[in-house]
Amino acid sequence: MILVDTSVWIDYFNAYASREADFLTLCIAQSRPIVLPGLVLTETLQGVREAASAARVAGVLSAFELTPELERSDYERAAAIYRTCRARGSTPRSAIDCLIAQLCLRYGYELLTHDRDFEGIARCFPLKRVSPDPGVQELASAYPVSGVLSRRRASAPRRSSRA
Repeated sequence: MILVDTSVWIDYFNAYASREADFLTLCIAQSRPIVLPGLVLTETLQGVREAASAARVAGVLSAFELTPELERSDYERAAAIYRTCRARGSTPRSAIDCLIAQLCLRYGYELLTHDRDFEGIARCFPLKRVSPDPGVQELASAYPVSGVLSRRRASAPRRSSRA
């Protein structure tokens, strides 16, 4: 199963061209199993400015299975992920990223993201990440782009790390 991070959902809903958003388009078109943590659902929806647009985004996201609820041990392990990464020189900037990484580690999910914080986490823990092939853009062009929040396809804006 693939866990899709907020950064990729933002690209997908805004129709930004990125390898990750194109890979997500293919996964959806091919009915590949995708899971959605409540944390990602919240982050994605909080970034939508208008209520009508948020309702459309929520409608699309409702098609995906929510991950199991976090348990106390997940929060403790996420804190340990943070401490370990910090001790090794790759301090994650978001506790949410540590929780998402913990979900992936616990359940064996593959992570689809372009958030650089996960690179540091993956150097410290066996986090499985999806690395879309450069040719994915051509394959994805055969399928309609979401663009729920945008009317045109654009290149993804440059990011320093988080969406």
